[in-house]
Amino acid sequence: MRVIIACGGPQTKWGAHLGVPSHLVPLRTHHGVPLLYRTVGQAREISDDVHITAPAGDHRYKIPGTTLHEQDGRAPSEYAATRDLWNPRGRTVLLLGDVYFTDAAMATIAAWRAHTYRVFGRSHGSLITGTPYGEIFAASWWPSQHTRLDAHLAVVHETRAAGTVTRPPGWMLLRAWQRTPLDRHTVNPACFSEIHDWTDDIDTPRDYARHPATREGPAPWATS
Repeated sequence: MRVIIACGGPQTKWGAHLGVPSHLVPLRTHHGVPLLYRTVGQAREISDDVHITAPAGDHRYKIPGTTLHEQDGRAPSEYAATRDLWNPRGRTVLLLGDVYFTDAAMATIAAWRAHTYRVFGRSHGSLITGTPYGEIFAASWWPSQHTRLDAHLAVVHETRAAGTVTRPPGWMLLRAWQRTPLDRHTVNPACFSEIHDWTDDIDTPRDYARHPATREGPAPWATS
């Protein structure tokens, strides 16, 4: 199994908040450990083949036990940005680098064994983290799905570039795979694993401020 942690995208929604990229924000409930360092530690527990895509020239992304791939941030999606890294012989697991993963969520991702394209996320908002909308946290696939994924991604990228549908690429790819309209939020359980806990995307300063792992004390109803 190859794990790719995607951190190469633009930080448009995050800006220069806290003076670090969103992937490197400190987690107060984990003694200030940067988010990405925690994710790398979790990834190393499930694979010895861990890769990080990150902005060129930023040495903060050089983490022992991983292979760093510097990028210019112009790829149309994290899937396109990591295409050369997809595992040609086994499973590829793509983790979004600005997501806080619980250990339980990582175990759920690692345990998926069917040779299918699979998305791991939350289809709607969360009462645990306060995020009002659904999120994709990770996805995985096998070599037998590469050709079909390439075809769907070509449609997704072309549609977004034309401005016809401009939803996040991961959701559009899932809909294309499901053969459902690209502009309609539909989640087929046959392709999607629901995760409802502290796992969440930290995409904006507001996301960071409300996430339980960034507070001084954990929320009493949640587990880390």
